[in-house]
Amino acid sequence: MDTNNSKNKVQVKISDEEDFFDLNLCAKEFLDFIDEFQIKFLEKKYFILKAHYNDILAGILVAEDKTNKVDSLKKFVPIIHLHLIYVNNQFRKKSIGKILLESFILIQKKNGMALINVKIPQKYRDGIKFFLKNKFLVVEKKENDIVLEINLWNDYGIRDCQIIEEDFNDLFR
Repeated sequence: MDTNNSKNKVQVKISDEEDFFDLNLCAKEFLDFIDEFQIKFLEKKYFILKAHYNDILAGILVAEDKTNKVDSLKKFVPIIHLHLIYVNNQFRKKSIGKILLESFILIQKKNGMALINVKIPQKYRDGIKFFLKNKFLVVEKKENDIVLEINLWNDYGIRDCQIIEEDFNDLFR
């Protein structure tokens, strides 16, 4: 199938609380594996993207901000954990998962996130291959799981740098 044609048919939107029922219809059996999904969803703890293919909900992406404070000065590296990318069986092989992931990465870059990580079972070879193909790197292997991540801060989080002084020599006086 022509990927460009698929991209034209796919619309990605950020989910809101009215979407809870639709998300469950799409991927309930997978959402049940996420601890306290309903509670955290209602508390707006998740970042959720939904993909519509010809106006039908075809896939979802669920992530959670896992930024930790390092010390009392509140230095932190913004990290978001990807819990789930799910595409309904009848919509697979249409690049929907890739479109969801690419949209997610762009949004998180704009939001200033430094890292995206995901933990998946080692036996889920297709999932591992998907993330490796999309520039994620293996950072840890646990008993049955593998952790992959992608670094979004190639610039160490520096957004803007302006030199105010006209003469550089004035900066060092």
